Amino acid sequence: MKEMIKRIMSLLDTRFIEYGFERKKTYDVFIKEVNDNLIYTIGFGVSHGSLGVFNLNPNVAVLYKDENDIEMKLRGIKSDTPGYVGGRIGMPVGYLMPEKTYIEWRFSKNEDVASEANKMADAIIKYGLPYLEELSDMNNLIYGLEIGKYSDLDGTMLPVFHYLNGDINRAFECIDENIKKFSVSGLEEYEVEILKKLASDNGEVYVDDNNVPEYYLEFIDNFKKMVGVHKDDSVVDK
Repeated sequence: MKEMIKRIMSLLDTRFIEYGFERKKTYDVFIKEVNDNLIYTIGFGVSHGSLGVFNLNPNVAVLYKDENDIEMKLRGIKSDTPGYVGGRIGMPVGYLMPEKTYIEWRFSKNEDVASEANKMADAIIKYGLPYLEELSDMNNLIYGLEIGKYSDLDGTMLPVFHYLNGDINRAFECIDENIKKFSVSGLEEYEVEILKKLASDNGEVYVDDNNVPEYYLEFIDNFKKMVGVHKDDSVVDK
């Protein structure tokens, strides 16, 4: 199977190189450094079928280096794996096609892998590359995250993007909205409002930490330190 994947990746390399992509052989990922901050990535999920058969699920994604670096620091995550592996915001190519569903391309040692590899490359070029261009506009990306067009499952990405875009107020509003999603409080609404007011008076963000994940509490604390929230700061109008 390794030889088959090697051959497929070599074929894809000849297709993607004209679009400015470079193959990273260690991870079987193709990347394009659009500028000093933005990277396009094409990666592949692998699933195994019967003997001598496997499937590839191509994914396209973008990585904003500044957002990724800040987010990983705020969450205390350290990794030796390059950030472009897996990208940061993206989509399986099948969901970008008219079928809008999970699609795999099947490869077998008894069949012509070149034909199937070129079909997969055609789909990536036709549907995946325009999607990457769409994600390369940060304002468009932020709007897409706001309306749920793009996914921010951990709730940490959008606040950082707003911070980088100079909108700290909206960043804290996003954090509050995520806290509400995490928190299911047994307190009455007026009691919660009192606690919010007390927290605001102390220059803090109210957190019902009984249900908020530990990683998010750490993110909030480090985010406040990063932006310099102090007692006299009125970052969020509670």
